[in-house]
Amino acid sequence: MFKAAIMVMALTGVAYADKDMSEAGDGTSWDCGSDPKVNINYDGGTFTLTGTCDEVNVNGGTVKITADVVGTLNVNGAKNVVKTNTLGAANINGASNKVTYKKAKTGKKPKVASIGKGNAVTKVK
Repeated sequence: MFKAAIMVMALTGVAYADKDMSEAGDGTSWDCGSDPKVNINYDGGTFTLTGTCDEVNVNGGTVKITADVVGTLNVNGAKNVVKTNTLGAANINGASNKVTYKKAKTGKKPKVASIGKGNAVTKVK
């Protein structure tokens, strides 16, 4: 019984460590220095992420994100637009998602996995 209570408390602590932007709503800014894992479960919102985000998870459509640094970007949905200065990796599942970055976190370009039609990950100046 005691071990089970500790396990539940530990799992609950992990859940609180992730910033869920869906509660914050459209137009929200977040400093990833406070919490480097961000979950956006929202449709049609605009978000600004500052600092270094280890992981950004987007579950929704027509979301617009501007970010400084994203280690791993996971997008599930359609017509999302993500602009970041630095990108480590992108996993895109959906259609017509656009990701732009200025530089890769390591190497010449970020690791990209894309399933769906019309997705693009593009380097910009």
